[in-house]
Amino acid sequence: KNEVRSYLSSLTGDDVSLGTDRIFFAKSMPHLCASVVGFSAVEAALELGSISDEPGENLDSVPNDSKGGDKKDSTDIHAQSTATTSSSSSFREASSRYERSLINELGIILRSRAIGATLAELARSSGLMTAFRSALKVVHPSSAARRSDKELLAMDVDIIMTGLKVAQEEQLKATNKMVCDDRKEAMQVPRTHNFRANHDSATRDEAEIINFPLGLHKLKQKPIAESSLDALDRGSLQYMQAAQEERFTFSSSVPAVVRSIHARTITFAFFAMCQEELGQVFAFKKGGGIAGYVLDCIENCVAVAAVGMKEGYQHLDELTVEQAVQIIANISALQSTLPRLFGTIMRGLCHVGMVHGDQLEETFQYADSTLRGADKSCDQEIGAMYSLVYEICRNKIDMLMNFSLENFQWVSKSTRDIPNAYCESLIEYMRNTFRSLAPMDEGSRAGLHFSCCGHIAERLVKLLTDKARPTKDDGDSSQHGVINSSKDDGGLLPINKIDAFGLKNLSVDVTEFMSFADSTGVPQLGECFNELKCLVDIMLDRDLPMLLLPDNEAVRTRKYPFATLDKVLSILEKYSGMGLSDKLMGSSGKSTSILMLEKKEVSHLLRLVKMQTN
Repeated sequence: KNEVRSYLSSLTGDDVSLGTDRIFFAKSMPHLCASVVGFSAVEAALELGSISDEPGENLDSVPNDSKGGDKKDSTDIHAQSTATTSSSSSFREASSRYERSLINELGIILRSRAIGATLAELARSSGLMTAFRSALKVVHPSSAARRSDKELLAMDVDIIMTGLKVAQEEQLKATNKMVCDDRKEAMQVPRTHNFRANHDSATRDEAEIINFPLGLHKLKQKPIAESSLDALDRGSLQYMQAAQEERFTFSSSVPAVVRSIHARTITFAFFAMCQEELGQVFAFKKGGGIAGYVLDCIENCVAVAAVGMKEGYQHLDELTVEQAVQIIANISALQSTLPRLFGTIMRGLCHVGMVHGDQLEETFQYADSTLRGADKSCDQEIGAMYSLVYEICRNKIDMLMNFSLENFQWVSKSTRDIPNAYCESLIEYMRNTFRSLAPMDEGSRAGLHFSCCGHIAERLVKLLTDKARPTKDDGDSSQHGVINSSKDDGGLLPINKIDAFGLKNLSVDVTEFMSFADSTGVPQLGECFNELKCLVDIMLDRDLPMLLLPDNEAVRTRKYPFATLDKVLSILEKYSGMGLSDKLMGSSGKSTSILMLEKKEVSHLLRLVKMQTN
């Protein structure tokens, strides 16, 4: 091994085994290539000089004593010529062998160093090898070593796949770093002429805007609705900023990631083109030869960039809603640039001749396929983050409900004009959460609205209608079931007892939830609470005894379509009936408008409903 290294070391005077890969590709390799080219040029000049001095070409210079009439013997002249020719041939062979050894050693070192090379170093070395081989052909074309240059300097047969892997790993690391350095908030729209321009110009081709490539400048958040600003103090700085500042949907890392993908793809394309010029034969690739590998590169880079935008946050289990929403918006912004990004790369590949005429249609079909693959990769990450955002919201909602309703008294003995505290805390949390969803697209934003409101409504329905057995101390106080009762998905036991006043107060809460849902501007959001409203309203309807009769099933279904007999039965089993004194004490005021059942009436309705359900 040391003997192989000695050829270049003896030529340059340096130990070629020293130095890191970075130093080798940056300094040592160009120096070695220049030294070998210089050696070949000197050998070519020496060979040219020795050939011009051979006898036969300058016979006039042979000494001739014309005066004496004595001439050298022709045999001596022939022997001298033969000896000179043999010496020249020996020189050329020795020179060629030494030159071949230098090139062979350079190829060995290059292949060993390429294992730890970056994509830029692979591309730079490939371009340098292309120029190196061309220079050798120019300075010393007659050398016998020219026939083996391609073989000696060839990289591994799977070098193109190595380049793809390196590009993918570098893109992931670069994206992680960009996200870590990011402020993790939506960028503010610059107040320049380019961004104040009329949006009507979007109908024609637009020039790229510096720092916002491939249409990123169009991704702006929609203005905040007036209903969302009502919760803020109109004189506060926060209100003024929310009302006046115009922001993009993405954070500052997205333009940098898009530019890095573009630059890395161009670097890989140059690397692949140089390898093709060096005579590297690649495996057949559906999609138009070497261009297919370049398209694979951009697809892989987009896929790992989408992953890196999420993994750049060190503690995913500690994300806030705002951070998770910003990740979704960033990946969506990257996804929106893909058609123009792929189009730009394809134009470049056609311009430099990497797309052959006989493979044009196949290459463009493969480009469409890789574009769909990259788009699907972004969709997968967006879907995962969407689920994470919903999980964060759901866990917070469950925590608020568990804290507020753990020992809540549903037998209240009186009605309230304002919602319960748990209702107000849930609405305040949803208001703040929904305000942070501005960077998301409209469809995803509406979906989270429905998910949150639907989860609250579902939990309240389960608390109201799930089976709960009475406690040992079966008094009038309303408790959540303790014995032989299973908790709901959020960790609360079903309601054990509830009276007419508790149902009336729950009705006030439902009305407040629906009013908030309508204020968000999301169409039909209030319908999430329809089932809960129907169940509460039918239990407060003074016509309930008539509606539960078998002959009135059609009337009941038409008036309360979501109130099934099974759930009505479950609520009746929890209903705390009033005695005569309780009913007389609560007969004044607003309570007269709601149904208040006595215990015997509750028993009668239970038998009536059980008869129909059985």
